Amino acid sequence: MDNDIAKSPQLIIWPAIIKYPDEAELLYVNSQAEWDCDTGLHAFNYDETDYLIDSIGNTFTLTTRNNNIVQPESMSDTKSLEEILGLIKAHAAQTGACCVAKLYAPSISDAFTMIKSLSDN
Repeated sequence: MDNDIAKSPQLIIWPAIIKYPDEAELLYVNSQAEWDCDTGLHAFNYDETDYLIDSIGNTFTLTTRNNNIVQPESMSDTKSLEEILGLIKAHAAQTGACCVAKLYAPSISDAFTMIKSLSDN
């Protein structure tokens, strides 16, 4: 059953990151509770090219609204670990992290842990 949930393109598997167009910055979102409680996240006017990536690589648009609250909607697109690592390397370089070229994670979930640690610094 858990595999069926993980494969569902409609459910966000937290944590997630938000990717803005033409920017290396990534925004880490830890949980559904954080999304729901932070009006800056769910009430923001996102650009049509902004998107959310969940911890298994599913992507979601951020332009659908319901009662003035952003409702992430599945894009039926999945980012690979390599694509996500590329985003993380660009993000890390922007934050001034050293040895960016050596960044590696064995899974998307582990890669998201790196983003969280970069965000915490």
